[in-house]
Amino acid sequence: MIHEIYPKKYDPTYINRPINGDDYLLCYEKDGILVKYENESYSLPRCRDYSEIFGHEFEDIRDNAYYLFEISGEFFFEIELPVGYTDKIKFCRKIEEAEELLKPGESAWFFLRIHSFRELDPLTMVFAGATGYHLRNWKMASKFCGCCGGKTVPSTTERAFVCSDCGHAAYPQISPAVIVAVTNGDSILLVKNLRRPKNVRLELVSGYVEIGESFEHAVHREVLEEVGLKVKNVRLYKDQPWGISGAHMIGFVAEVDGDDTVVRQEDEISEAKWYKREDVPEYRNRLSVGSEMILKFKEGKL
Repeated sequence: MIHEIYPKKYDPTYINRPINGDDYLLCYEKDGILVKYENESYSLPRCRDYSEIFGHEFEDIRDNAYYLFEISGEFFFEIELPVGYTDKIKFCRKIEEAEELLKPGESAWFFLRIHSFRELDPLTMVFAGATGYHLRNWKMASKFCGCCGGKTVPSTTERAFVCSDCGHAAYPQISPAVIVAVTNGDSILLVKNLRRPKNVRLELVSGYVEIGESFEHAVHREVLEEVGLKVKNVRLYKDQPWGISGAHMIGFVAEVDGDDTVVRQEDEISEAKWYKREDVPEYRNRLSVGSEMILKFKEGKL
């Protein structure tokens, strides 16, 4: 899955250190991440690479880089470029759009939509970009205090933004969500979500955990709400961070309990039906816990 980067090791511990030229410096524009293509491969930019785009003027803004994390001795930072700096860089929603920019023997820079970025290799790069995106979104939402509206500044001792007026500290937010492989003998329930109208991929029932409920309670509630089914024999599969949506996904497997007639939640689910193992569609990867569970079921291993 997206975080399974062994033998490399992810360390989220916050440290207060200046950036240097060899450090990775991630940049995001809306829901896109800055990517470099060179020598027939994609990569995330290091700090020194920015002079290729912005010249010496970049030296004036590099000190605004924000420390993110470490992966096996490599340090990652994020930077928000001033208005106008990103205008010269093309935004690509799909990898196919980016490939149109590529010319043999030349390098290219572009913003790639984060949902398309996850299709690239290597996995360590994808994980770093997705996790950085999670932290960047929290950072953008923490510019002003949620208590008094005052301007915040980054803490120098921990990962937090502190209000310069009232002192309130805002820490990174993680939204726990459950995702459930509901099975019925040799069939699995797959759905399409109205919130992702352009996503033709079938997926599992999922939803965010509400305040005051356990993960297992959320499983029962979400399945009943979205597809009108009761479940039993609920068991934990595995969990994973999913920085693309700022969530932490907790995967479960459950069996239908009683009537298997699907009654979908029409304002959220556009399609929901049972699929036999042999009819389950192929998936390109196992980056998400949901796609892994679907593939495991198709292979008879779930």
